[in-house]
Amino acid sequence: MRAKRTAAAVATMAVLGSAAWLLPAAAHAAPPAAVDLWTVPTAPADSATLIVAYSFGNRLAPGTDSTRTIGEPGPVNEALAAAVVAARGDRAVPVYAQTEIAQVLRDRYGLTDVISIDPDRAADGTLVYLSTDGVAAKVAELRGGAAASDAAAVVAFQDHLWRATRTTAKRGFHAFAPAGVAMPAQYDPQSGQPWTTSPLLYLPTDFAGRLALLK
Repeated sequence: MRAKRTAAAVATMAVLGSAAWLLPAAAHAAPPAAVDLWTVPTAPADSATLIVAYSFGNRLAPGTDSTRTIGEPGPVNEALAAAVVAARGDRAVPVYAQTEIAQVLRDRYGLTDVISIDPDRAADGTLVYLSTDGVAAKVAELRGGAAASDAAAVVAFQDHLWRATRTTAKRGFHAFAPAGVAMPAQYDPQSGQPWTTSPLLYLPTDFAGRLALLK
């Protein structure tokens, strides 16, 4: 699995790097600064004033209409919920979690104060896909003026963590991964979201999203 993930990352960066030849070269231009698309900022979990948890995939029963049904959490979101519990400890900090994680936190861990970040629905009842930035925007709206002084511990799938943390920061938070809290890294081949079933399907899109955040 690690080899596949590494191969996917290398292939993706090779393609993205080759695009640089399409840009006009400035005469005597200084070498470009190194771009770090891997290092995630960390801070002690107990320094967080809130936790923001991003889901990754789901499980859909056979015959389920994925355009209208959120689906069950599945093993990855169960692991993400466990990471939230580890990051929170015995502190009563607010937890903002996407629907699939919020469900596990309530049903398995008995958290009654978790704020579920749910997708909207179109006029015809179909789900409106909630992107990483969409989640961060909803949390920022809920926090209001407190966001500027908030310290947000971000919980996300390992390959999603860089983008989730950076996206949260773009919405005005001081965002970081909670130090010492392991994030799930095993893909679910049975996920109802095809792009989350393997690193080969997920990483190219994620790296493109990382580059977009550097603008």
